[in-house]
Amino acid sequence: MAEPTRLGRVGAVVNGTLFVGALALVLVVWVAMSRPFDPPRQAPPPVHLDAVTARTAAGLPGYPGSVVVLTYHAVSDADHAGSTLTRRLFGEHLAALAAAGYRTVRLADVERLIAHQPVRLPPKALLLTFDDGTLSDWTTVDPVLERYHFTAAAFLTTSKMVAAGTPSYYLSTRQLRALRATGRWEFGSHTHALHEQVPVPGDLAPALVNRILVHGRQESPEAWRSRVRADLARSQKFFRRAFGRPASAFSYPFGDTGGMGDAPALARELPGLLRDAGFGVAFVGENVPTEHVNAVSAQSPRWTLDRIGVRATTSVSDLLEMVRGAVPVAPPHDLAALSWIGDLADCAHRPGVLSVRSDGYGTCLLGEVNTSQWVDYTVRTRITGVNRHAAAVIAVRDGAGAGHRGRLEVVVGEGSIVVREQVGDAARVVLARAVLPASRAGRTVLIRVHRDTADVSVDGRRLRAAFDRRLHEGGTKFGIAAEGGRRTVVYSRPTLTPDTRRKR
Repeated sequence: MAEPTRLGRVGAVVNGTLFVGALALVLVVWVAMSRPFDPPRQAPPPVHLDAVTARTAAGLPGYPGSVVVLTYHAVSDADHAGSTLTRRLFGEHLAALAAAGYRTVRLADVERLIAHQPVRLPPKALLLTFDDGTLSDWTTVDPVLERYHFTAAAFLTTSKMVAAGTPSYYLSTRQLRALRATGRWEFGSHTHALHEQVPVPGDLAPALVNRILVHGRQESPEAWRSRVRADLARSQKFFRRAFGRPASAFSYPFGDTGGMGDAPALARELPGLLRDAGFGVAFVGENVPTEHVNAVSAQSPRWTLDRIGVRATTSVSDLLEMVRGAVPVAPPHDLAALSWIGDLADCAHRPGVLSVRSDGYGTCLLGEVNTSQWVDYTVRTRITGVNRHAAAVIAVRDGAGAGHRGRLEVVVGEGSIVVREQVGDAARVVLARAVLPASRAGRTVLIRVHRDTADVSVDGRRLRAAFDRRLHEGGTKFGIAAEGGRRTVVYSRPTLTPDTRRKR
């Protein structure tokens, strides 16, 4: 009997041990599951820029009175979405911007700038924005902002924000308040629940700016208005509840304002709906821009403020190039001193002289120079080489570097002046013409553009022409219209003088 008794005691010990172990495991799991979700914050290691990148960053121009706006999404090494940057690449981006001398500003600074109110901006002003409100704003982005003394604005899809302690790809209300408490973050709306692609007749499209299918039928215009108003109201309700005040800024989901959707006329009502909901400005731009992007200035449209979208493939050099292209360049006085690029023409310049050579229609242009602040100005030059085989072509308010397509051209031929405009892809339209007496000594040309009027003088012969207001800003081009072989027109002492009397 002794042996079974001993075995029974051993079994009891084993069972007791298993029970205690199981109980301990249950307690560990219970503690782990009941503990609020609070992932650790981690910044990427400090970045040391290579010498070439550091020089490129240091050479970025600034322009007083303008703000470069960038938009990011998530930052993570585990998320391989096209909009998500790795931790290292994001750190390199901010290191390069800091090395370039950029300093961040607040949404309120942009709002005052747009409203033409007094605002103090650094010479190189930057607004960093982050769309959606992802968890990485808390875990990864904020520590990097702290390192470089930067601030940021997060545009929240408010329906996706979660309660404190809830595992989520998005921020919790506790994390939002913690971010706000750092003093580095402020918040705007990315809609409440309209940041999604939904069914529309024959396709999927952004929910905010399209008439969606409801039970298989396209919603009415009034139903669209009601749906959008309700969503904006719910988003503002979230901000009042979380922060005690409504949001003043908005960013369009997918950067889409509806111009290419199924209801463009309705989409044009969005600024009014946003204003009624309590917003004061709205931003476009989520993807890497394929067209011209301007830094925000006092002349920017408040409901479609430009942002440079940053993606997973945006290298540091790509970023610096896009920033450079967005920054306005101050109008120069000596146009011959600039670096001109030939378009179907050979361009040569030396002190005080620019020559254009072509066997057809060719121009000299300024490449990637941002001319969005070239508004009202006077161009003066003396031209030689004009004859019955070659005419001089001077373009002003050219939109290549200003974000619009078109220009005003003055064509000086052997015996005539022609003023013509081109808007977008439309054909050129002649606005005025006059006869010139023959001259072999060259001609002196003066072109003054002010608002939507051009005053042209060639050897004292004057013309005035009103042009399309869409040609509201832009730079210059110098060209030639030739026939019968290669010809050359020479522009001597070409200068540009800004009109400082302009009032907005």
